[in-house]
Order: sequence, then C-alpha cells, then structure tokens
Amino acid sequence: MNPEPLPATQVPLPMGVTVLKPLPRPVSGETIETLEKLLQEAKEGQVSGLALVVLRADGRFDLRLRGAATEESNQMGVAGMLAALQKMTLELY
Repeated sequence: MNPEPLPATQVPLPMGVTVLKPLPRPVSGETIETLEKLLQEAKEGQVSGLALVVLRADGRFDLRLRGAATEESNQMGVAGMLAALQKMTLELY
C-alpha cells in the first residue's frame, strides 16, 4: 500500500537569504552543427547507429545506444569505440 503524498507547503525565506539560480549556458554551435551533420548522414544511409553521451545544461546526462550500435554483432566494436572515447576524454587536459 502506497502512503498518500504529503501536501506541499511553502516556507518563507528568512531576511537576508538569497536564492541563487545558475546562469543559463550558451547554446553550443559546435554541438548543433555536429548533430545536423549526423542527421544528414543518417538520412543518406551513411550512419547506421549511435552510441551517445548527452550532457544536459542542468548537469544531468543520458547514455544511449541506437540503431546498429545495439546489435549483438557490433557489441565488441562499440565497446572498443567507447573505450577510445574514454581515453580521448581523459587526455583533454
């Protein structure tokens, strides 16, 4: 049996407390260009699958495998490419 959710209440902030909001992140033109290029290549049949790490503006991320990247026959190839991507990331700085 699930208990009923507690009612939401608002508590006023005491004087002198400042609520900080994160600054909006600029749009990444490089990211947009890459996605548009990949979309075009996929429409032309040149891209058959994707292994993605999506970093969101709020700091969350998604991991996704799509298309041919999910096929058993490509499992080791995709794993190798992800290891190479990890190496590239660690060598950035």
